[in-house]
Amino acid sequence: MGRRARGELEAQVLGVLWEQSEPVSAGVIQEQLPGPAAAYTTVLTVLDRLEKKGEVLRSGDSPRKVRFRAARSGDEHTSSTMIDALDGARDRQAALLQFAGNLSDGDVAVLQQALTGKKR
Repeated sequence: MGRRARGELEAQVLGVLWEQSEPVSAGVIQEQLPGPAAAYTTVLTVLDRLEKKGEVLRSGDSPRKVRFRAARSGDEHTSSTMIDALDGARDRQAALLQFAGNLSDGDVAVLQQALTGKKR
């Protein structure tokens, strides 16, 4: 049985939550995780950590009825991660230029439209 990379289980748990339309139990999350089976208690630990990071919201009035949902969408999470990385760059302009240099023509067009306020 292979081990997950550091942070991979958190990302997978968030991925499961982003696919849900309603809050779900830890058991549902556990069942839907890809890769090696994660112990139920491990899933609960990951959910607790994600809740402390503000990534997951917990609801329910008893331990058996606790449900979880993502605090924000996958797109919002990705955007925030990109901003955090940019904020941590030693040279913000160089980081932006490097990023822009790796974008596809379609990505550039989307950004140009967004920056000029034009919508499709």
